[in-house]
Amino acid sequence: MTFPEPYRTRPARRNDLDALVQLFEARDDADVGFIDQAREEILADWAFPTFDFDRDSVVAESSDGSIAAYGLVLALDPSVQMFGMGKVHPAHERRGLGAALVDEAERSASARLRPGVSAPFRTGVPQTDVAAIDLLVGRSYRHARSFWNMQRALPAHEIVTNMPAGITMRIGSADDEPLVHRLLDEAFRHHFGYEPMTFEERQREYLGVPGYDPSLVVLAFADDEPAGASVNLASDEGIGWVGEIGVLSAFRRRGVATALLTRSFAELAARDHHEVRLGVDTENTTGATHLYDSVGMTVRRRWDLFEKQMSGSEDSGRREP
Repeated sequence: MTFPEPYRTRPARRNDLDALVQLFEARDDADVGFIDQAREEILADWAFPTFDFDRDSVVAESSDGSIAAYGLVLALDPSVQMFGMGKVHPAHERRGLGAALVDEAERSASARLRPGVSAPFRTGVPQTDVAAIDLLVGRSYRHARSFWNMQRALPAHEIVTNMPAGITMRIGSADDEPLVHRLLDEAFRHHFGYEPMTFEERQREYLGVPGYDPSLVVLAFADDEPAGASVNLASDEGIGWVGEIGVLSAFRRRGVATALLTRSFAELAARDHHEVRLGVDTENTTGATHLYDSVGMTVRRRWDLFEKQMSGSEDSGRREP
């Protein structure tokens, strides 16, 4: 890989976590003027089922040994889709590091594909990061989708769950994890970018994500038949997340999702969380943005997803195991 002088590159390591948190926080402050939960985001990426530090990550160190830039490429099945992420510390902007991260990500993505096989390579950037967007557009990336990060406060006394007729709910447990996997796999099967995971892959991801607790999962049933689930994540900072929420198509438009959300809010509030957040595709075909509006959530920040078709070549040096 070619990075500008005097930067040296190497794979990331677990003991880089604190330094990477500082990089993410500096990037957030520059891009949106506030700081999000960077530690959880980094650890969630590292919990991805196929993640490998040596193959999938790169850091660029400055001459004093500090981390100036960080990049990542993730793929469950590279022939279906691949995802990249790159961040440059604001103190090291305009030195060619952003372009070098894109070059390295594209090289890594192409190396995972067999000759003659092509697949979309996708990366998300804050809508406020004009330089990053210009860089991607200049490299023939196209805008594919936009996403919102939404939030609402959690005063527990204001949260009321109105149960739809014929619907019951209960809190999950570790014994319910196979059921949750089946529910979410079926609920998301036709959503943009969804890629099925095995139960073992999903469990590896869940168990590596900070704040995962099967007793924070809410399950919905219609006459004892599973109808939907919400997987919620706790946080030491008092900010909870609705990580995944899905309702089977046969039970949609009956208020099940709203009930799952409000019950999830109540469970998080009962554990002293003062705020809840979630991410949503603004073009979600099930009307998710309207649902979240209706339960008092507002947009915190916006992301644009860009994509470019990548192809394997005869000299691709690495292969996905």
